[in-house]
Amino acid sequence: MILLDHHKQAKREIVERFGQLAQVADAVGMVTLARDIRTTRIPKLESERFHLVVLGEFNHGKSTFVNALLGSDVLPTGITPTTASINHVVHAAQPSARVVLTTGESKYLDPAQLKEWVTVAGGRASEVSFVELGYPSDLLKNNVVLVDTPGVNDLNEQRAEVTYGYVPRADAVVFLLDAGQALKDSEREFLRSRVLESARDRLIFVLGKMDMLSPDERTAVVEYVKDGLGKMMPEPVVFPLSAKDWAKSADPQSGMPELLAYLERFLARDRAQVILDNAAADAARTAAYVENNLGVRMHSYDLDLGELETRIAAVREQLDTSKRKLDELHVRIDADAQSIKNQIGLDLEAFAKLFVQALPAQIDAVDANDVKTYLPAFIEDKFKEWAELEGAKLAAMLEHLAEEVIAITNENVAAAAASLSERLGVGDTQVDITVDSFKYDVGIYAVGALGTTVMLFVNALAGGLLTLAAPILAIVLKSKIAGDIRIQAKEKVPAAVLNAAEAMKPHFDKVIDDFAKRLSEFVSNAGNTLYKGISEILDRTLHERREAGSKVDDMRSSTSGQIEQIGALRRALSQLREGLWTPESEPTAP
Repeated sequence: MILLDHHKQAKREIVERFGQLAQVADAVGMVTLARDIRTTRIPKLESERFHLVVLGEFNHGKSTFVNALLGSDVLPTGITPTTASINHVVHAAQPSARVVLTTGESKYLDPAQLKEWVTVAGGRASEVSFVELGYPSDLLKNNVVLVDTPGVNDLNEQRAEVTYGYVPRADAVVFLLDAGQALKDSEREFLRSRVLESARDRLIFVLGKMDMLSPDERTAVVEYVKDGLGKMMPEPVVFPLSAKDWAKSADPQSGMPELLAYLERFLARDRAQVILDNAAADAARTAAYVENNLGVRMHSYDLDLGELETRIAAVREQLDTSKRKLDELHVRIDADAQSIKNQIGLDLEAFAKLFVQALPAQIDAVDANDVKTYLPAFIEDKFKEWAELEGAKLAAMLEHLAEEVIAITNENVAAAAASLSERLGVGDTQVDITVDSFKYDVGIYAVGALGTTVMLFVNALAGGLLTLAAPILAIVLKSKIAGDIRIQAKEKVPAAVLNAAEAMKPHFDKVIDDFAKRLSEFVSNAGNTLYKGISEILDRTLHERREAGSKVDDMRSSTSGQIEQIGALRRALSQLREGLWTPESEPTAP
């Protein structure tokens, strides 16, 4: 990453502040936090990877656009929902490909194998966590990762991983609109519900396929899009362009040069500010959590040992209660998952029966040759329509379950943190122990992590189900006589429809079971994180008081110094964040 001098200094200072936090955390027994700072937070800042995520509905030309950015046909393109996996494109001296599976295993690919893993037609996308492509593009230098995503409106793709997973952690988001159908209601809703809150300041809009419009139409569409976006956010950044024209002949009128120049400036300067500001904000939150811990310790010195033990016992009782309630959530999750499976099964059975009942009249109402030619496709289309609607219904039910589980988890984390604050908080100490800060680092971080991937397992519904059902629905009618064709159709279709529905049910069940498993894992993780985080505070505090007895002056002095150190650190981080956006003249080499 090319850094300005004050950015280099800011990075060194943030790393130093994280190191100081880890030292204090170690000193007071917060070993889990200290380890996390050293193994996760500091390395994340040191790596300086910048994720540029490309979003948009399917058939809007995302892969064509990414290829235009890279200057070569790196990704497969098509007129259907082509991309079925998350694709990370990184800089490499020579073209390369690696697939990272959902199991954690990774495999290096021959470029000829790429379509097999990243496209819908390839059929292996369900096994893939993401595909990493290496390519020698100038855009990708200095640790830029370009992320190509499935269509956000297509249940056939990993829509949830995109909307909940990649947007919140993106350093910048390119949202691709189609000039032929720009800013549809579905896009407005997606922006409002999934993008604007977490990426408003990092959004770049690209209005693609401008080559399809006349000059007058282009002017009208650009004005329409800017006006529509302006009602949702201040001063939207919009680039009208034709990736196709740029890819064909590097046409300077295509609009791509303006976007590339903007990205070049952004990646050379603003990216450093974004990465460093995020890291500084994380360090400030971590400092607040450490300061809360020091406040608990300081207040413990005001109590005699017996009173301290009584209060800690009360905190532990609330902690045990909160963890027990979280453990009970597993039963709730299992029961609700089974209820959802039963509902989906009943819906599937009802659909198949009604379909079978309606088909004879449909067969009699059309020409026999049309029955022979179009019946399999007609049946498959009806199944697809139903699967898409049912998929949306399933997604809503699972999301509702997840929201309830998250709310209950929040309540229990808050209750435990409030008990700690009430019994071992403020008094006459120098630190105001806030429940929110404890919630964030003791348990809410885990809650938020699930919130970003809550719909991860609701994917491949329509397409995956139809893949299973397609062989069963491949009905062959072998007669040239109209009557025979109709008879064969009425004989073969009911069994095919019922068997296809039967083949789809286990797939729905697996989606629900996988989601419930992930939700249970989240609850366990949140409970364990909560218990461990507060227990470390209580254990070290009580241990040191028992050893020191009533002689706490030295401990009080040491803790007071640590509180002052953390307070100064927080003030320094606040000043650093303000200074990050101070303009300087030219970027300098690392």
